[in-house]
Amino acid sequence: MMESLREALYPLGFLSTIAFSWRFMQQWLTSELHQKSIVTRSFWQLSLVGNLLLLIHAFLQLQFHICIIQACNGIISWRNLDLMRERSEQTSFRKVIILMISSIIALAIGFALQGYFSGDGVIEWFRIPIWNGNAPQVGFLWHVIGFVGLVLFSGRFWIQWWDAEKEHESSLGLPFWWLSVGGGALSLFYFVHIEDPINVVGPAFGMVPYIRNLILIYRVREEHQSVDLI
Repeated sequence: MMESLREALYPLGFLSTIAFSWRFMQQWLTSELHQKSIVTRSFWQLSLVGNLLLLIHAFLQLQFHICIIQACNGIISWRNLDLMRERSEQTSFRKVIILMISSIIALAIGFALQGYFSGDGVIEWFRIPIWNGNAPQVGFLWHVIGFVGLVLFSGRFWIQWWDAEKEHESSLGLPFWWLSVGGGALSLFYFVHIEDPINVVGPAFGMVPYIRNLILIYRVREEHQSVDLI
């Protein structure tokens, strides 16, 4: 019964990919309009919506690692929105850390309870989602590739968060976009191989905005260097 429900609910995960894809399309179009890489509130609002939707999807599909990543990234998205307010109105960094740790603990408990009430009492922390009635056979090396890709892909937001906390403002710098390209490529190869279309969409549609933002950043730098030389 539960397995049939998970398979039936699998397509709901596409809602998160719509939010994730649109945030970069919107950010890309806005950057093209200004001819420089910029970030808006709507970017983080769409990010937060996508994080929450993918967290729910991963919880239902028994993908604990993706749940943890999306919980942390969701808090980072919210924190960037918070950093866009007046500095006197921003939440303290200590409270942000407490919220992140609490979220991880709550998810771990949630997975344990899900296993307890599943009927067989077995707690599954990672599973390749079954969406077409068949689970593909995947070798260990592919999981390593997928893990590295996810670390890079998700690590971009941790580096962005670190820079944002130092500057007390939200921005998307070169490290973010380079990690987007590298992590996105590895993640794309991995999710194509394990036949997980929901997680394929994000990296696939994001490649053009990632590369274009790098081009815009380097173009602005070259223009500034030319002005300095004059």
